[in-house]
Amino acid sequence: MSGKRKKKINISINPEMPQPEMNDTEVRQDDPERLSCHTLCESLLSYGSGFNNFQGVFNWSVVLLVLTHVHMSLENFIRYGLLFDPVKIISVFLKDPYKWPAVYLIAASVLFALPAVFIERYLRKVRGSESIGLVLQSVNLFLLVTFPAVMVYRMQAITPAGGLLTMFVYIIIALKLFSYYQVNRWYREGTPRPVRGTSRMQADPSAHQSRRNERGQSKQIMYPMNLKVKDLYYFLLAPTLCYQLNFPRQKNCRQGYIIRRFIEMIFLFHLMLGLIQQWIVPNIHKSMKPINEIESTLLTEYILKLAVPNHFIWLIFFYWYFHSCLNCLAELLRFGDRQFYLDWWNADSVLQFWSRWNIPAHKWLDRHVYRPLLHHGYDKWQARMTVFLLSACFYEYLIAIPLKMFRFWMFFAMAAQVPLACLMKRLFGGNFGNIFMWISLVLGPPLMMLLYFHDYYIQHHRKDSSWRLFFF
Repeated sequence: MSGKRKKKINISINPEMPQPEMNDTEVRQDDPERLSCHTLCESLLSYGSGFNNFQGVFNWSVVLLVLTHVHMSLENFIRYGLLFDPVKIISVFLKDPYKWPAVYLIAASVLFALPAVFIERYLRKVRGSESIGLVLQSVNLFLLVTFPAVMVYRMQAITPAGGLLTMFVYIIIALKLFSYYQVNRWYREGTPRPVRGTSRMQADPSAHQSRRNERGQSKQIMYPMNLKVKDLYYFLLAPTLCYQLNFPRQKNCRQGYIIRRFIEMIFLFHLMLGLIQQWIVPNIHKSMKPINEIESTLLTEYILKLAVPNHFIWLIFFYWYFHSCLNCLAELLRFGDRQFYLDWWNADSVLQFWSRWNIPAHKWLDRHVYRPLLHHGYDKWQARMTVFLLSACFYEYLIAIPLKMFRFWMFFAMAAQVPLACLMKRLFGGNFGNIFMWISLVLGPPLMMLLYFHDYYIQHHRKDSSWRLFFF
């Protein structure tokens, strides 16, 4: 009895100890099912295993990425020292505040946008004169595109950065006014027909003008009550390129949200400038040699050295502009539509990437270029190619004019993406398409940077014959 009691006490004290099996549950020697330890299954990393929890691999990749950047930062600091100088940057802007041509050109863009309201009022009063209105609208848009281009190209005092900012502001206003003209024309002509292959209307406002706003705004503006200067300038300031009569509006403005976004804007802007001074500029200075005299291995080394910091700066710029800046502006204006980007990092092709990373531009191209082409009988590939060619013209316009040279590197790079994406979609897809998209994003921009920088340096700072032979 004492032995049995001691055994029970030990079991109660150590409940995690394996319990002895009773005689009636003992495994029989002749039962093969109970003696087998193997089953039919795939390896864990095989596609057919169904395993998808790779959180540890993601954490491991993040740790390696951080360590790699820390190593590169230390190596750069040991070699070049601290190159970031915010005082020098501020002194460049404050050196002579009376010779800021870019600021005056941007301020003059307000005058070019103002005639749009009076043109639309004139067309509203005078029926049957669409040809006159088309001429007036075309002249206004033509001036918006050509005036800043001529001024930036001819003025020697304006810097490439100031010229790029000026061209960017004017092209944004031109796209907005084109949408403004188109939407008001749709209202003058009546409710538009639905585009082939979709149930949505070309003019989105007409389908929603009688609905109550989801954010609580009950007052709806009807055409032609929208033809006011206040309405136009709200649209010009709003973070969108597509015009409509009634934008989704929030009830109030969150001050804490604005402060957070503003702090992000200031910090990330200086971080980008610091990375450019510390990483990009030294690598560019090391490549001060004609590309036709550089060996292929050395050129590859320059591209790879620029790839990581350039891509890092590009990611910071994406967050700074599309998240911090646009959300801060939208909150100040109580603009409700905050879909400025989608999950472009999951895109399985370059075409899908371009349709997700810049939603305002994608909506404008889809609404005013792609769907009208489909409506007029063009197939999808023709319409898609037209969209990419137009985008290539925009990018080349924004780069060539401020640099005061035409090389068309960006135009050919953008135009070649449609056939290249179609070819890669046939050969690869899914994860392989996503990998190819990331490779093009990491290696493409530094190559473009080297090409344009060398062209600019050669044209404006060096006159060696060997450079001119390579660059026309």
